[in-house]
Amino acid sequence: MRTPTHEPTIVPGSSSTTTTTTTMAPTTTTIPLICLNPLLQMIHRFVCNPPPSPSNVDHAYTISQQSIYTTSPFNCMEEDLCGGTPPGYPDCTNPAIRAGYLIQPGQQAICPDLIQVVSFKDTSFPANSDVLLAFGQAEINFYRANPATYVELENMGYCSTTFCYCGANVPLYVLIGNLASGKKDHFYTTSLDEAIAGIPTSVYGGTFMGIKCYIWNFNAVSFCGLSCVG
Repeated sequence: MRTPTHEPTIVPGSSSTTTTTTTMAPTTTTIPLICLNPLLQMIHRFVCNPPPSPSNVDHAYTISQQSIYTTSPFNCMEEDLCGGTPPGYPDCTNPAIRAGYLIQPGQQAICPDLIQVVSFKDTSFPANSDVLLAFGQAEINFYRANPATYVELENMGYCSTTFCYCGANVPLYVLIGNLASGKKDHFYTTSLDEAIAGIPTSVYGGTFMGIKCYIWNFNAVSFCGLSCVG
């Protein structure tokens, strides 16, 4: 590479010539490529009291408490986070979104702007309490301030509020079901098709709340904070 050199500058009133030479040294920026698999924890979705008893249906979410969502007496079964029971919905043919992952608790320092996800049980409908997720400190503080109604269950991990930040490229949609019994059911899915399908009153009476957070697929990698590949 040729080193750029400024032309000589003549100083008025002087017979001398002043020459300024600027050398532009090449710079190299190293961006760490981070494999996130060891830091990820899968979100397990359960449906409890499924049809033919839809008035008490409840969806539950956990990363490590699968043993409490049993077939007896709660009539629970695990299903895909995308689409429920295979084959699910058309967009669930993409294997990258069939399951969803959070950064494990304790590993959030990998990217500084992640937000915490904590699960709570809303006990205001005792027949089958609603399990919901709180995203970020403001929501978490709100539910923690009302322990008589909201029982804290689990520190689920961390997600991103920004698409592709730290490699998080899977939208997590939320739908709040309004059941005939008066119960609400928080429903989270990586399938936009599934979320939209739950809106009609005849199906679920859901209120679509949009994208709550961005999560990861397995084998996601990240240029931390700058870009993502997944």
